[in-house]
Amino acid sequence: MASIKVSKYEKIISGINVANLNLKINSPEQLKNLLCNVNKFMTKRLENLDGEECLKWFLKNMKKYQTLLIIMSLYSKNSSTYKEEIIKNLSTYSHKTILQIIDEALLKKYLIYKKNAENGDNKKKLIEPSSELLIAYINWNIKHISNYSNAVKNIIK
Repeated sequence: MASIKVSKYEKIISGINVANLNLKINSPEQLKNLLCNVNKFMTKRLENLDGEECLKWFLKNMKKYQTLLIIMSLYSKNSSTYKEEIIKNLSTYSHKTILQIIDEALLKKYLIYKKNAENGDNKKKLIEPSSELLIAYINWNIKHISNYSNAVKNIIK
């Protein structure tokens, strides 16, 4: 049985999940453009040089960034959450590390306490992102979604 040698380009194209890709990659040049644009998008997304200070603080390192993502995910589902819930969702880092990040964000008022009116327990305090952080996070994502959409349009040309 003769083996057919598959080019690197064909191997990569066959492995890309095209169901979510709004373009057809017809050449190695288009593949290279896609890779360059995805890389530029991801790099610029995490730089956020002209963004709000509250968002810059969460983008300083991967631990803070992942903490932000968990906070926003929990907030979008429940409106507010407890420190322990955030820590439970970030089991790759130590309890102490995540607690320090949360406490520092609370000190800086990037996160705020919300009184737990349901059971009157003042020891367990709900946490939610500040309005400033929510606005910065939404604007940051809108900006980068737009940038990526424009980059994809440039690949098609």
